[in-house]
Amino acid sequence: MGTDSETGLPEPTEWSGIWEVLGCKWTFHILRLLARGDEQFNQIKHSIDGIPASTLSTRLKSLQKEDVVVRAVDESATPPTVSYSLTEKGDELAGIITQIEELEQRYAHD
Repeated sequence: MGTDSETGLPEPTEWSGIWEVLGCKWTFHILRLLARGDEQFNQIKHSIDGIPASTLSTRLKSLQKEDVVVRAVDESATPPTVSYSLTEKGDELAGIITQIEELEQRYAHD
């Protein structure tokens, strides 16, 4: 991988990994919601207006694969419950999203 002569940053050869996941429409909504705390699948679905269950499932699996979200099963509950939460990496990404939102608010044109 080469280096960009202007920025000194590595030149991406393709959008993959976390960049691919972040480019998905619903990812920011999911991260913002999970930044507030653990949520179960149906809680996430009902909190994010318009997200199809199949899309939510796909996004959560992608975020798990990239170590942004962790899935936990509570087998002691009847029936067993599944909850999702942010990993350390996910917490960092949620912080970056908050900074971007704050920047947008500061420079938003009315």
